Amino acid sequence: MRTWLTLLCAGGVALVVMTVAHPVASTAAAAGAAFAASPAADDDPPGSPINGRKVFLRENCYICHGGRGGGGMCPSLRDNRPDFDDVEEAVINGTRTGMPSFRGRVTRQEIADLAAYLRTLRTTREPVFTHWWEPGIPAR
Repeated sequence: MRTWLTLLCAGGVALVVMTVAHPVASTAAAAGAAFAASPAADDDPPGSPINGRKVFLRENCYICHGGRGGGGMCPSLRDNRPDFDDVEEAVINGTRTGMPSFRGRVTRQEIADLAAYLRTLRTTREPVFTHWWEPGIPAR
């Protein structure tokens, strides 16, 4: 099985660098199975789903995970929503299946916001706006 290793340049353009043999199946279902849907733990920093959606769009997460987290070349985040610890681990260190590290690009608060946004997927509280750069807080 081959996995495409993808890196994001500063401009947000996906650049396929090379293929590498990977012993672990990299299907969306297998990669997504590592995430368990869970509510926020009491010791997790509080997060804003609105700001989390902005981070998701600003950092181009949608390129791989889809515009509303439904998957694409990477796992869907809508079915098995990751908790704060899983989000923090993946964002800071990247993953073995090709997600790059975003260490130094996002703050711990932005990670908490991203985790809060992911917890709203498939709920009536899910923000769906696309113009993250516009001032003010979108209604949804």
